[in-house]
Amino acid sequence: MKIQPGIGYTFDSSAKGFTFDTSEQFPDNTYVTHPFQVIAIGTVSGSFRYMVISGTINNLVPEIDDVITSSEALLDRTSGGLPYPPNGVLTINTSTKESWIYLRSGPASASPYAFPDSDITASSYPKVISSDVELTDTDTYGYMLLAKFTMDSATSPTFGTLNQYVTGSLWADRLKTGTDTARYYYAGI
Repeated sequence: MKIQPGIGYTFDSSAKGFTFDTSEQFPDNTYVTHPFQVIAIGTVSGSFRYMVISGTINNLVPEIDDVITSSEALLDRTSGGLPYPPNGVLTINTSTKESWIYLRSGPASASPYAFPDSDITASSYPKVISSDVELTDTDTYGYMLLAKFTMDSATSPTFGTLNQYVTGSLWADRLKTGTDTARYYYAGI
């Protein structure tokens, strides 16, 4: 008997027998995600919402201001044992129609001034934020640009273009010498 490959499967035959492979022959990469991937959700109640796939910076899972609960929530939040990612709101520059999504981190306020701060109650704990202007590092916070949205309309955003800059978890370090502004260094892991 001769069996030929067909739609939805491939066939392999040898002296040891035969096998059918019914796995997806051309996988769709639409659903492939990575740490810190920014995903546009759309306009809800006049605000453009987004979510960020959970990632880590120095093994810490960042927070985001969740518009649903009106509180800060970890990116890896679950509900009933299933992922339940928090939703952020984009802050859009009405002139440029742009929004920058950053991972903001700061050092601990007490010795040994660990970076990033691992105290989840501190404002320097890693957090994903949206800004309507480009941000620069300060002594208080380092800003890692995760993605940038360019919207089709700043007053009523319904569609936009996303440029994703970070595609994995990060390891970071902070160097502060003298009166110079602190410098922040990041590496993908």
